Order: sequence, then C-alpha cells, then structure tokens
Amino acid sequence: MSNARLEFKEGSALKGVTPELITMHDMIVQTMECISLIQNAFIYNRPKPLDECGRQVKDMLAKGAELVQDTAELHSGDAAWKPYVLIPHHILSIAQGIEKLSRLIRKKVDEKILFSDKAVNESTYLLQRLTELLAPTADIVLARNIFLCMYIQESQASVSTMALQYATLHEERLIRGACNDLASPVYIGMLDALKDIAWHSREIAVKLAGK
Repeated sequence: MSNARLEFKEGSALKGVTPELITMHDMIVQTMECISLIQNAFIYNRPKPLDECGRQVKDMLAKGAELVQDTAELHSGDAAWKPYVLIPHHILSIAQGIEKLSRLIRKKVDEKILFSDKAVNESTYLLQRLTELLAPTADIVLARNIFLCMYIQESQASVSTMALQYATLHEERLIRGACNDLASPVYIGMLDALKDIAWHSREIAVKLAGK
C-alpha cells in the first residue's frame, strides 16, 4: 500500500501514507469484522459474537474520537489534508451504526424474537452487501481511485433502494399478519442502521474523490 496514489489533482498529494490514514483504513476494516460477528449472531441467534462486537465498537469509538482530535491538531491548514478532515467523523458515525445494529440483534436474540423467512433473507442479503461496500471504502482511504468512488456510490444507492423496498414489503407482510409485531421495530431499525452506514461510506468516497 505504500505506493498508493493519494491525489486526483496536481499539487494535492499527501507525502506518503501517514499513521492517521492507516488508522482510518484499519477502523473501516474493523467495521467489516463487526458486520461478520453481527451476521453470525443474527443467523444462529447467538449472543457471544455480539460481546466481541461490543468490545470492538468500544475500541473504534475511542480510537475515532482520538483520530478526530489528532487530525484537527496535526494537519490544520494543510491543503493536502483538506479532503480527509471529515473522514474520521464519518468513520465514527459508521461505528455508531454498527453499535445500533448490534443492540437490535441483541434484543432479537435475548427476547427470542422470530423473523419471517423473508425478513431473514433480506437482512442477510443487506448485511452481505454492506460488507462488499465497506471493503472498497477502506481501500479508497489509501488509494484515492475514481473508479472505487463510483463503485461505492453505486453500491450505496443499491443498498438504500433495497432497504426502502424491503421496508415496503415488510409493511405489506405486517398488514397480512405474516410478520411478528415484536419483530417489526427491530427489523425497521436494522434497515435504518444499514442505510446510515452505507450513506457514511458514500460520503467518505465522495469527499476523497472530490466529486
């Protein structure tokens, strides 16, 4: 990664990969690990993966707060760092979205709330799509590539559209009595959290691409 291209415009290059960039990249990779833990807990109704996810989220929130401060203090007035200034804030928001997802899945597991087969399939699909979205989001921090940016924007739009469609289908199932009333707020909350995480991933890409 040390030879990654970090600029789109002449004169805007950073001088190599800094510790702050590596931390940003690693934190996004960490969110992917948390998504995997959440998927495990969701599919198998197991609380243990959520315990590990909680520890990782706590670590991310602490590192994120420190990163926000370090970025502001160390790179204030540096034109090459301008695209990166708000990236730690978006990563923190992604971590908070992961925390919300974990909290909702824990409620599902602890209270033994049953989802319909369709809701399970829809949730599993979106969690997987989110992982596929976060991977290039981590990459774009170290390699500001316009094609990565375009892929992330398209993926975010797809996740958002699918989440909205799934919410509509859920309402129809609820009206027909094909969905557990207790599951409804958990499922809708999950969809909202997934959309939020995808949106902040897109914002990272847009800010780094300068588009």
